Amino acid sequence: MNSRIPVDLSIPKVLSRDAASANDDETVPEIPVEVYDKINYWRDKLNQTTKLNKRAVYERAAADLFLEAEYERDLRAALAITDAVYVLGRDHTALSDDDIQYIMDGAKGKAEWPSGNPLDDFPLLRDAGEPPKESPTPAPTPEPTPEKLPPLPFINMSNWDNEPVPKQEWAVLDRIPLGQTALFTGEGGYGKSTILEHLCAAHALGRDWLGSLPEPGPAIFLEAEDGEKPIHRRLAAIARLYGVTFQEMIDGGLHLVSLFGDDTVLAGVSRSGKIEPTSRYAQLLQAAGDIKPKMIGIASSANVFAGSENDRAQTQQFVNLLNRVAMVAHGSIVLISHPSLTGIKDDTGLSGSTQWHNAVRARFYIKSINPEPGEQPDDDLRELIFKKNQYGRKSAAIVLRYHDGLFLPEKSMSGLDKVAHDTKADETFLDLLQRFVGEGRNVSHHPTSKTYAPTAFAAETEAKKHQLRKAGFRIRHAPPVRS
Repeated sequence: MNSRIPVDLSIPKVLSRDAASANDDETVPEIPVEVYDKINYWRDKLNQTTKLNKRAVYERAAADLFLEAEYERDLRAALAITDAVYVLGRDHTALSDDDIQYIMDGAKGKAEWPSGNPLDDFPLLRDAGEPPKESPTPAPTPEPTPEKLPPLPFINMSNWDNEPVPKQEWAVLDRIPLGQTALFTGEGGYGKSTILEHLCAAHALGRDWLGSLPEPGPAIFLEAEDGEKPIHRRLAAIARLYGVTFQEMIDGGLHLVSLFGDDTVLAGVSRSGKIEPTSRYAQLLQAAGDIKPKMIGIASSANVFAGSENDRAQTQQFVNLLNRVAMVAHGSIVLISHPSLTGIKDDTGLSGSTQWHNAVRARFYIKSINPEPGEQPDDDLRELIFKKNQYGRKSAAIVLRYHDGLFLPEKSMSGLDKVAHDTKADETFLDLLQRFVGEGRNVSHHPTSKTYAPTAFAAETEAKKHQLRKAGFRIRHAPPVRS
């Protein structure tokens, strides 16, 4: 702070309009009435301002009054205005002397001081009492030289004629490419986490998964929806299937993470609208570099992505961040997501922007299997449909059945097994038909009838495991038995 401002200062007498109130030996400088009125205005403004906003108002007051001081030709009047700025801060803002000094210095710095032979505080007052000399016309500022940008990172193709064409690398052949993010969608409770944890364990153990052999190597399963106990139960079912111990999975490089009840967000939206990674993302990126997992399973997008799923740009930026993790690991990421009601209805399995489908290089969708007319739904069945494979043909859909805690491929029947199964269904149909007739409950062979036989039989316990519609068709069209 300027040394001419005293530590304990009251409103200077030189600011008073009543010259008689000043000491006889003092010469009262002439301060324009407009400046005096401005000081009173800012004093009243500060008194009416809440404590929280006083600093901002004081900054405006200091800037306004210092501009007036700059154009004062009388040095004593300019100093009096400076003193008044200090008193306004000391008596009407409750700011510390350090804060007042900081604000005053900043206000003076913002004023447009012309060049010349400056004094300590006011360059225009180098000749007190004399009009300021005109400032020389400043030389035109030269145009800045544009910064040279680095060139685009062109791919060096010069040796491609002498190199073999690189083969497509897969985490799971024709299903999930390496170095990319895949999307796994399906309704809640349909077994996505179980299937994905199974995949991660298969990578670590080098075992088969749903009829395919994943690339052997470490794996990370990051669960944000469930705690440790559900993860433990699912892994126990996987251990029973393969006949292995948990220690063998550990030795193979399986790493499990539960963020249930903790901070799960990997990326959120900044004030500029750009997707920014979080510290949790940094932890995942570091683990990917250290462990080099072939597979990272994440459940689910709603827990780890704090942006808008309907925003194409935000969706793409988030997938780019996941791809970066996959590239560092030289592995793949499978992100679980849930479809919207529209995505369920139109069978796309998507929610939000279509950019979710466009951004990832592979996508698969799990859903229930609709029963045929007249048949009971089988709640243990699922269909896994591969919706996208950017680098090859799409794999055929797989029918899965829930068994002993896992969803496994439904075994196809051999010719003899199918005959036996159909025979049993036919016998069940005839038994039910005989029983209904005996009870006086009429049934019809017309599919549009309210008493259509397969539909009527479907509610019976013994009918739930058989396709009675096909059985009825076979019986109706069977050749007559000749005696």
